[in-house]
Amino acid sequence: MHVVPKELLDNGINNVSPITLAFVIYIVNGLFFTSVSKKSTPISKITKKNWLFLSLIGIAEVLGLITYFFGLKDSSAANAAVLNSSEIIFSIFIAMIILKERLQKKERGPFTLIILGVIILPIGYDMYNTGFMFSNMVTGDFLILLSGVFFAADINISKYVSDRIDSKRITQITSFVSGLVALGIMFTLDIPFDISFTHIPGILLSGLLGTGIATFFFVLSLKFIGSVRTTLLYSTGTAFGVMFSWAILGEAISIINILTVIMIISGIFFLRKRISG
Repeated sequence: MHVVPKELLDNGINNVSPITLAFVIYIVNGLFFTSVSKKSTPISKITKKNWLFLSLIGIAEVLGLITYFFGLKDSSAANAAVLNSSEIIFSIFIAMIILKERLQKKERGPFTLIILGVIILPIGYDMYNTGFMFSNMVTGDFLILLSGVFFAADINISKYVSDRIDSKRITQITSFVSGLVALGIMFTLDIPFDISFTHIPGILLSGLLGTGIATFFFVLSLKFIGSVRTTLLYSTGTAFGVMFSWAILGEAISIINILTVIMIISGIFFLRKRISG
């Protein structure tokens, strides 16, 4: 999710547009899950209400991924792995706004820990390194944070839909919706289809494994092990993202990266009851 797209978006030679990359990824995912969802929930049995929710998931997903790709282009893959956890924060904010929930006193500490780990430390460290200037890297960081808002909306709606529709069907339909939205943006902004054969392996890897299969297992996990365990396991992806950015891209891992990973996973663990709601 963080490493391979970074190479496609910012290799210095033959970069791919973030919107074009999102379009191809979702169409490939849609076609793949069409081939494996023949025994899933029949499309004819999906209600209008659920079609609306699936469409909203698709729109939120593609806007989140496009925003994330624009941010990843300027930020580091290690920072992206950390900042991507912001969707946990925004998921709680959405529940607080829509459901009028409030954090209990014992939940404020872990929630603050997550905010420090996801937002304050990584962005503050980047601003410090650039002389507190609003550099391209800091802009990229904020774009990745913004993508967390869309992914948080995606998670909240998926919790509802996952109990009513098969996971493969959800991934298939939302992928096509996302692809169509991305295509519409490409036509509107007159963005060229700048994909070459050299991009195909990376697109298949980041699309099917990083987005499609990952989304499928995430939705499946929501259904079978609940949102608490799903979120706790999902948060470990931050650590793997940081490690892969070092192993594959050769990015330096700082003490700040290590601290943020520890703070995020610890905060989510202590806040697991709130996340389950």
